[in-house]
Amino acid sequence: MTGGQRSRRPPQRRRRRIGPAQAGLIALIIALLCAASALALVGEEDGRAPGDVTVDGIEVGGMTASQIETVVRRRAAVRLSEPLVIETAEAGGFRLEASRGALRSRPQVERVVSEALEPRSPIDRLLGRLGLGGTRELTLGFTLDDGQVDALVDQVTGELNSPAQSASVELQGGEPVVVPAKTGSGVDPKTLRSQILAFPPRIVLDREVLQPAIGDEAAEQARARAVAVLAQPATVTFQGNQVEIGTDVLLRALRFEPRASRIAVRLDPQVLNEELLPAFQGRIQPASDAEFRITGDTVRLVPATTGRRLNTTAIAAAIVGKPGTPARARFETLEPDVSTAELRKLNITELVSSFTTPYQCCQPRVTNIQRGAALLDGMIIPPNGRFSLNEALGQRTAERGFVEAPQIAGGRLEDAVGGGVSQIATTLYNAAYFAGLEIVTHTPHEFYISRYPPGREATVSFGGPELIFVNDWDAGILIDTYAGDSGITIRFFSSKLGRRVETSSSDPTDYVEPKTITDVNEDLEPGSREVVQEAGGAGFKISYTRKVYRGDDLKREDSFSWRYKPENAFIEVGPEEEEPEEPETPTGSTRTDREPEPPPAETDTDEEPTPPPPATTTRGTQTIKPPTPLPPPLPPAMP
Repeated sequence: MTGGQRSRRPPQRRRRRIGPAQAGLIALIIALLCAASALALVGEEDGRAPGDVTVDGIEVGGMTASQIETVVRRRAAVRLSEPLVIETAEAGGFRLEASRGALRSRPQVERVVSEALEPRSPIDRLLGRLGLGGTRELTLGFTLDDGQVDALVDQVTGELNSPAQSASVELQGGEPVVVPAKTGSGVDPKTLRSQILAFPPRIVLDREVLQPAIGDEAAEQARARAVAVLAQPATVTFQGNQVEIGTDVLLRALRFEPRASRIAVRLDPQVLNEELLPAFQGRIQPASDAEFRITGDTVRLVPATTGRRLNTTAIAAAIVGKPGTPARARFETLEPDVSTAELRKLNITELVSSFTTPYQCCQPRVTNIQRGAALLDGMIIPPNGRFSLNEALGQRTAERGFVEAPQIAGGRLEDAVGGGVSQIATTLYNAAYFAGLEIVTHTPHEFYISRYPPGREATVSFGGPELIFVNDWDAGILIDTYAGDSGITIRFFSSKLGRRVETSSSDPTDYVEPKTITDVNEDLEPGSREVVQEAGGAGFKISYTRKVYRGDDLKREDSFSWRYKPENAFIEVGPEEEEPEEPETPTGSTRTDREPEPPPAETDTDEEPTPPPPATTTRGTQTIKPPTPLPPPLPPAMP
């Protein structure tokens, strides 16, 4: 031994002797375990339910999965046919029978079948063989629709409950006053909901006293805080300057908001902002969004800037948190809605296509074109973005600034609100066409209009037809529109990405001359005749193609064709005059009061009739001539 330490011997283990009784018990346990292991090797009853399983009191032991499912579904059908009874215990009290089907109940068949087929442990199987095992009882559950359950809870509580009333604080004569709480009676909604979800055949309700969520003590605490806030004017300071907020303003801004079991006292930030803004106007600035700015044929990105405003929410919280203590003026940063990075990733850097169509000044249709152009101007189509002209313009109504003007309907020109917007469609279609975009759908006009390229044009009407295209390039597209006194120009700014468009058009074929269509108008005088629409140009068929390249690679090849209808003349005539009935001539008498009818005039059938001169139709101040010869297609400003 050294250093004052004692050496210790390791503890000696005592040997316990096992008596005859203990040895016998151990031998029995080992035997049981061996027997259980032997039974485990045999396996369960070939995918059948063990013999000790019941579902809702129905024995299913030894059944297969399909047999158990049949039993469960039959049991579920019985349960669903029975109403769910909700009642109170007292005689003559509340009673409601709810349809289980109305709760959209779904039996949990798969769960029950799976649990029924679960194999027993080897010990349970051994005990079952020895007749010592119990019965495994399963309950058929149902899944209910949450909305229907909530509706049933509301129905029951609405009829049974007298709701509790939380305490509150009100301003009376400029002073905060506590309105005491009131207890209620009835059924707790949460408890009732749990009972319904259990889906028993009958629910007996227990009425109880319903306590208010907010008691008088919490309301008194809120009143005391409000009194402290109103006790004196509040002071807001910043860098040596201070602004006083009078008690009249604090009273006008005071708000009480119930929150769980308490009442929060707060000041309306907007009321404070009106009071503080003049004093801090020089330190406040709005945020500005990033934007594209076009000058001539160039576009540049103008970066966004952050702004700054008073954080009146924080100031209000400081005044309420420490009444009577000066609150420091706080500011918060205003972020722009559109960031510089957001626009920069669109890669819009240059002009990629442009198209112009003319019109005559000052017609009603020009008002609609200019209104639609203003709605389109500045729109951005992101990469892979889908564009619909009808969605972009919305419904053309007088309330949205559109007026009545001629449009084509069923081969006729009729006035309608928004007439003329199709010129936007044609101009936009050609801008998209020469930008190499994917044309999803477009529809040319019924008959040819000379201010547009033959075939390569489009019309729209809200509800159809449509103009839809997709920006299937890796850069966004900025739409720039200008509708002046004599025409509309639409330009697409993007990044060229090597895009190149080649197009060609066929000569018109298959001419169909216009005809005159006569209709009877019962409102006209008998025998009268009214020209509704004069004949215009002939109908014909036209086709054109487009090849879109990205560098030297052909990206897309399109073929389009269209058959224009002739611009027919429409004439309305009055109903035929009724001929007066001739009086009967007495037998043996001779009429002498009528001149003999002359013989019919002879017609030279070998002579061809003289064809009419080419028809023209004046639409406003625009003259539409037959397409023979057709003017050449308008070239794009940028191919």
